[in-house]
Amino acid sequence: MKVDIKLVKQLRDMTKAPFKDVKDALEEAWGDLDKAVEILKAKGAAKAAKKADRETKEGIVKVLETDSWVFGVKLWCETDFVAKNDMFLELADMILQKTAWRGEFFGSWEDAPEDLKSELTSLVQEYIGKIGENLKILDLFAISKETPVYVYVHPGNRVVSLVFYKGDEGVAKEVALQVAAMSPSFKDVASIPKQELEDLRAKFKQELADSNKPDDIVEKIIEGKLAKVFEEMVLEEQPYIRDDTQKMKDVMRDKIEVVEFRRFSI
Repeated sequence: MKVDIKLVKQLRDMTKAPFKDVKDALEEAWGDLDKAVEILKAKGAAKAAKKADRETKEGIVKVLETDSWVFGVKLWCETDFVAKNDMFLELADMILQKTAWRGEFFGSWEDAPEDLKSELTSLVQEYIGKIGENLKILDLFAISKETPVYVYVHPGNRVVSLVFYKGDEGVAKEVALQVAAMSPSFKDVASIPKQELEDLRAKFKQELADSNKPDDIVEKIIEGKLAKVFEEMVLEEQPYIRDDTQKMKDVMRDKIEVVEFRRFSI
């Protein structure tokens, strides 16, 4: 059947689907808009299945803050071009809005309510059909601000850090910048699992097994190696990014207690 161009425009405005897909769907639905929308959704799911194995290595991390909550999504795509596309950014915003509407705590995509995951997966499949690339939700969170949190979003939406704290907000900002830039794994040395410390110590001891150095010297060398590792992986032991003559524990001392920090990146 011949489709009225006004219907084509209306359906395109509703779905943002390509012109040919919209025209074909309307023809198949004999001009019924609701049926055409369902046809486009089904085709979007089919396209998503075909693209599911394609590598995703670009994307964004977006955050939505309210007075009581922080919501965030890590959304992947195939190319940097799409990562900057308005439709891709629109999808990220829609995911955040649907998550915020739930008002339910969860810390990761794996822990999200199953019905929300199903709804968002369908939404992503729909946008795969519109955008033409494989898209994936890599992470999603909804976190209460019961403990004050400083949120830092690096320009470009590729790195986000959250610092839950008690104390000075200005210092919390510095900690958030540090976490974003240096990606520490632990807050302090005491937070490192005992087995991980033992494994590191054993590794360094094995490296020095044939050194023929006295035991006390070997122990000092091991402690020095551990200190170097701590400077990389422990927030408190890292050199401050604004002044590497200071450690972060000096910046934080008596001003802030970091309860927890999280970092999300592409």
